[in-house]
Amino acid sequence: MRKTSTVTMLLMAASPVTLASSPAAANCIPPWQILFSCTIPQRDARAEFCLIPNTDAHPGKKQGYYTYVTGTKPAELYFEADGYYFSTKDTEVDHPTDLTMAVGFKRGDYVYSFTITEDERQPDGIRDGEVRVYSSLDAFTNDKKDTEVTKLYCDPESIIANRNEIRP
Repeated sequence: MRKTSTVTMLLMAASPVTLASSPAAANCIPPWQILFSCTIPQRDARAEFCLIPNTDAHPGKKQGYYTYVTGTKPAELYFEADGYYFSTKDTEVDHPTDLTMAVGFKRGDYVYSFTITEDERQPDGIRDGEVRVYSSLDAFTNDKKDTEVTKLYCDPESIIANRNEIRP
């Protein structure tokens, strides 16, 4: 099966939720707060990862949720997650100004993640971002690179990231 077919099936697998898409604006529903969001120009889409930093203050709520919206349509994918996973497999150790890290939310066997590269030479610190889907937790957390089933590139100008919460 082609990767794009897999992505389409994964994105259509959840019940639609109506959330608006707008460039450089996050739509997290309180008490969730933005962890990461970006516009994906090649798909006319927006991805958002929302997080409750202090789950003790909101018992009964999942720690995070993920939304993927195309254009102004209802969300193609929305799901909540109990927690998140962290990866630094794409960090280039020999690059002194960069740090690449990823955070993923698990849904079934799949991990939906964002990857950002921070560059200390950039004014806001973030050079680029991607939204990736992995077929397993192992594919996301192991040290082997390029194990995702899809990789979507973010418009760097649209990236909103809560850098204080992006950590293991």
